[in-house]
Amino acid sequence: MSTYFETGHPKNVANLLKYIQYLQTLGASYNPANTSITLSAITTVHTTADTKQTLVKTSEDNWKNLTNLREIAFEPLNAFTVQLFSILKTTDASEQTLVDFLFLVNKMRGSDNASTKTANAKTTPTNNNTESTSQEQTKSTSQQSFDQKIEHFSKMILILSGVTSYTPNEVQFQLASLNTQLSNLTTLNTNANNAKTQLTSARIDRNTYFYAPNTGWLDLIKKSKEYIGAIFGKQSQQYKAAIAFKFVRVIAKKKAN
Repeated sequence: MSTYFETGHPKNVANLLKYIQYLQTLGASYNPANTSITLSAITTVHTTADTKQTLVKTSEDNWKNLTNLREIAFEPLNAFTVQLFSILKTTDASEQTLVDFLFLVNKMRGSDNASTKTANAKTTPTNNNTESTSQEQTKSTSQQSFDQKIEHFSKMILILSGVTSYTPNEVQFQLASLNTQLSNLTTLNTNANNAKTQLTSARIDRNTYFYAPNTGWLDLIKKSKEYIGAIFGKQSQQYKAAIAFKFVRVIAKKKAN
């Protein structure tokens, strides 16, 4: 898993503006032949960099908002599917239908052990508080993605629709309501996934513009500083002032899951 140190990017943009303000104090003395590091070019770079950084921030805020909405909607699903199982047990559903439905309930709740389809499991959902081995925990975790929860819930609805005696009076348990709930959950999940894709794309675009070798603006600023050193000398106050402006090449760091 990667983590992003987002505070470093806006700081780079802020320091770039300060650097531009410093270049302005040099006046006509700052007149590089390389058009990519002229004052006007670097000013344009700052405008573009600020726009790209703002897009990342906006995309991140949108992603957080949509993932929060998704989590709120999915949170009651585990308990709700246990209720559905209890309603199903009041019908004339076959024993195998009950077993299949309970298997999905336990999948939904993160219980993926071999006892799911045993005789005892035909009437009792697996207790999530039971200690399990590391391998079982890994399997449980693998069933917990929102995509998989939607798949499990969809299969539950399919099973219920095949039971002719499943005609609950409670609106929230009726097939029409369940299909609407599934549609809403799918939409929320899709929106959150799309927001994450947009955030990733915005970060890649920002990082390329900031940090790509030779073409990224951090490397352009290095050339600008070198030009100042060449014109005024490496021991000059102008060069020392220029290199005092710090820019950090922020990259994603890997960390253990």
